[in-house]
Amino acid sequence: MKRRQGERKKRGKSPIHRFTDSPIHPQRGMVLVLTLVVITILAVLVLEFNYLMRVEAEISGNYRDSLKAYYLANSGVNFAYLLLRDDDDLSCDYLDEDWALVKPPVVIEEGAVTFQIIDECGKININSLLTKKGRIDDRKKAVLERLFEVLEIDKKLADVVCDWIDEDDEIRDFGAEDSYYSNLENPYPCKDGPLGTIDELFLLKGFDDEAFYGKEKERGSLNSYLTIYGDGKVNINTASFPVLQALHSDIDESLAQEIVEYREEHPFKKITDLKEVFGIDDRLYNKISPLITVKSSFFQVYATGSLGEARKRIETILEREEKTLEIKYWRII
Repeated sequence: MKRRQGERKKRGKSPIHRFTDSPIHPQRGMVLVLTLVVITILAVLVLEFNYLMRVEAEISGNYRDSLKAYYLANSGVNFAYLLLRDDDDLSCDYLDEDWALVKPPVVIEEGAVTFQIIDECGKININSLLTKKGRIDDRKKAVLERLFEVLEIDKKLADVVCDWIDEDDEIRDFGAEDSYYSNLENPYPCKDGPLGTIDELFLLKGFDDEAFYGKEKERGSLNSYLTIYGDGKVNINTASFPVLQALHSDIDESLAQEIVEYREEHPFKKITDLKEVFGIDDRLYNKISPLITVKSSFFQVYATGSLGEARKRIETILEREEKTLEIKYWRII
């Protein structure tokens, strides 16, 4: 008996006892770790894929809405085009005509479109200061100076404008030529030619935000009073108070008010009708008659399309000759 017990001790524990008494097998631990790693990676991939799919869907939705908003805005431009083309009386243009009236928003399915037409010929063409010979028309320069005074802008800036658009290198009293612009931190040449846009004024000496928009932007930008389109004559049916006052030093605020009140009841059919306004005598009429008209050929159209959070705005300039209109400028915002 003792001998058998000794033999058992020599042989050691049975395979079953050896297995149950040992810690977890190393291979099984590695399998568990790998399983957890794979599950984690799959979870991350699933979450990332889900996120990318949602972003892609949102981008696609925004693009779709943005595209629809653009087409809505484009429809506003087309509507404005039709109003201008179908104008019954092309011999004169005034603010009671269909094209000039403020239009309420038009709802189209889930979107909406608004548009506005503004007469560019009711503004002062700043490029008309330049004659065909490349010189400055002093009479029209005086008009620009008076406009700046009415808008509470330093009238000396008219010299800066003249130096920018004239062809010579002679510096006016308060102007600036290449010698000024070439010494700026970011230099550029003086253009010596017509402005391409009214916003180009920001390149000119002295034209900062206050000059362009007014103090605290209360009067609107110079885009409301200046243009680069037309033959230089101002439509007295659509011109604003400051533009009317700028035509001559004898037109003060009260006389400008007389003109506006008269045209509200009796739109000017021809420029000689201006003499019917109390305060406009033959002398004053003869002074301003070369500067005025009652007919317009350039119109600015603002059209906005909206759909959900998407907004698209189109700004365009249309030139009208008889019943034909041509796009001269097109911008999408």
